[in-house]
Amino acid sequence: MRERVLAIVNLIAQYVLGADDSPISEQELIAELMAVGFEAEEIGDAFSWMESIALQPNTAPEAINPLMVLPTYRIFSDQEKQQLSPAAQGFLIKVRAMGLLTDEAQEEIIDRATRSAEDPVSEQEMKLITILTLLSRSSNLWLREIDCFLENDWVRIYH
Repeated sequence: MRERVLAIVNLIAQYVLGADDSPISEQELIAELMAVGFEAEEIGDAFSWMESIALQPNTAPEAINPLMVLPTYRIFSDQEKQQLSPAAQGFLIKVRAMGLLTDEAQEEIIDRATRSAEDPVSEQEMKLITILTLLSRSSNLWLREIDCFLENDWVRIYH
């Protein structure tokens, strides 16, 4: 079921990124998700998970231009290594090394991921947590990067 909830979160994120001037209501979005075969409970779980991530306190200062920050290198604790899959750790290292995250944003993402983890957090879950964290900070600043994360389009990040 976890994979299906993540699929729903992914679809919702893609919808939000592609929303035009006439967004549909939450009920219409739920109806569309149910029409493609998702259960109401799964959709509710996805919205609850997104809400819990988005409502976690933002402990970092206001967003700054991430391209102006020199990356630092962080060592994951033993507990974090158990809670974050190697692919999820690699994703964070890659995004941070590219200068797309500040130290504070990276810490916030790791904190949110480890607090919500029952099983080791996958790379896809880490991408979604990163997206939700960046959206909660400043949605317009990160739209291109979020789209690149979802599409695994790392070349476009540099252009």
